Amino acid sequence: MKRRELFGLSGAIAALAVAPARAAALGGDNVDAALRALMKANPLALLPVIVEMRQPAPPFVGGDNVGRALEALNLLGVYGIPVAALSLIDGAAGFANAAAINALSLVPTVAFIHHDRTVGPRSTTAPPPIPAGPPSSVYPRVVRADKVWANGISGNGVTVAVLDSGVAADLDLVGCTSRILASVNFADERTSDDPGGHGTHIAGLIAGDGTRSEGEFSGIAPQANIVDVRVLGTSGSGRVSSVVRGIEWVLAHRSLYNIRVINLSFGAPAPLSYRADPFSTAVEIAWRRGLVVVAAAGNGGPGRDTVLTPGIDPYVITVGATDDRGTVDRDDDVFAWFSAWGANGSSVQRPDLVAPGRRLVSIRVPGSTLDTLYPDHVVPAVNGATYFCLTGTSMATGVVSGAAALLLERQPSLSPDQVKALLVRNTQQFGQFGQTGLPDPSADGSGLLDARGADRALQRSLVVPSANGGLRPSDGFARALYPVLFGSPLYWKNPLLGGVLWNLFTWDTLAWNSVAWDNFAWDSVAWDSVAWDSVAWDSVAWDSVAWDSVAWDSVAWDSYTLD
Repeated sequence: MKRRELFGLSGAIAALAVAPARAAALGGDNVDAALRALMKANPLALLPVIVEMRQPAPPFVGGDNVGRALEALNLLGVYGIPVAALSLIDGAAGFANAAAINALSLVPTVAFIHHDRTVGPRSTTAPPPIPAGPPSSVYPRVVRADKVWANGISGNGVTVAVLDSGVAADLDLVGCTSRILASVNFADERTSDDPGGHGTHIAGLIAGDGTRSEGEFSGIAPQANIVDVRVLGTSGSGRVSSVVRGIEWVLAHRSLYNIRVINLSFGAPAPLSYRADPFSTAVEIAWRRGLVVVAAAGNGGPGRDTVLTPGIDPYVITVGATDDRGTVDRDDDVFAWFSAWGANGSSVQRPDLVAPGRRLVSIRVPGSTLDTLYPDHVVPAVNGATYFCLTGTSMATGVVSGAAALLLERQPSLSPDQVKALLVRNTQQFGQFGQTGLPDPSADGSGLLDARGADRALQRSLVVPSANGGLRPSDGFARALYPVLFGSPLYWKNPLLGGVLWNLFTWDTLAWNSVAWDNFAWDSVAWDSVAWDSVAWDSVAWDSVAWDSVAWDSVAWDSYTLD
């Protein structure tokens, strides 16, 4: 190819790269469509936003992501109200009105302005088609975790980060020695360990050891450790930015506490593709850094394409729910009517698998918001101790996180892709004679979680399989990891895509954009050799604004009325 032709192709690709910035002047194409609708409805309202920056240009300085995050925070200080730098995704969170958002969208270094959506457990409006059975304490036996315990594996030494409403120091988690290794707060003022009650219930499903009930009620990995990362407020609401900040903290402390799994038993509406979603960017970076991310599909069923973010992301393990009817027998199990499913505009169907999620018994937090709202959910143990039952894909997510912890005790060197492959490829059938309640054959993913099946497959494997081959990460991931990938070998899926001789390009001559990210062979990256130490996470103080001073589009616990 002639030099002039090469320059012309590079210039054409560069034009593609700057197209969003030009479009912003005409209509804000680099502003989330849902955010634009809110701007139009109330131009003077202060709206919660995440400003995401473009990748820096070489030469790079250590901690470029922090520099980009601080630049975004400074821009919010000029045009709106800054809240926090989000170094994980090269952005910052804050508030701005319509005029300020339009001004921000015209800044050349701004890649995208997102609506900082409300996260939290969401309930369906559909009535249950099947009457509620007894509270389920048999879910460890339904997913055959008890068979794994019998072989001496119970999650010992593996830590699960529970990003939720908090985790109370219940006897089932602290016992003689506390297995709650750390607690941090990125939500509203913490009036107790878990003022909501949801996070402790999830932690019990993952790692409760049944001490309080003398072994009657326990979780899936009863010797696993927990770190409490509080990102949901007392009412059950949080922001995507608060969760991103929590993930940053987990990444910064993963080695100190041997954190191997992140549990996200909530989500946010997903009007964007995962490629344009900041929540997806955050979980993909955590995944690539060695953390298994388990996310709830959401409770928006039975309709199609109701999966929440980050469950829409193809890298993570997305979990739907079944109703085990309170029995160990899987023949009477059905797909939970509320369990979200679908592709949400992607080519990848969600969820990956399902687990019991109806009326699961776990730790109660007396006096918490949920405990006060639903006194009829209290479940007594034989010895008089009291527990609590809740329904949702949130609960099923905790069950799968516990199963991941069991695998990681068995073989600590497993990558997230390997954990996902073992869990998803070794499931069990449920229901009898086709009576599964599935709205579509894909709605339950690969089937019902089988902890024993995954454990046995691991023990038999000479080479452990991996999931997620051939996937294309989100745009935010590509931008955030650009400095650490720069200079690595360039391999292309199609060396002649669009009539372009891609092999002639170098990192210095190629203007990176969605076309290039699409064609880049991501599976060729040697992730273990990436210079992760050049990325600084959790290095910016949480300069919290009083969230209550700005109206929330709140998701409250009192709407959580599945059963």
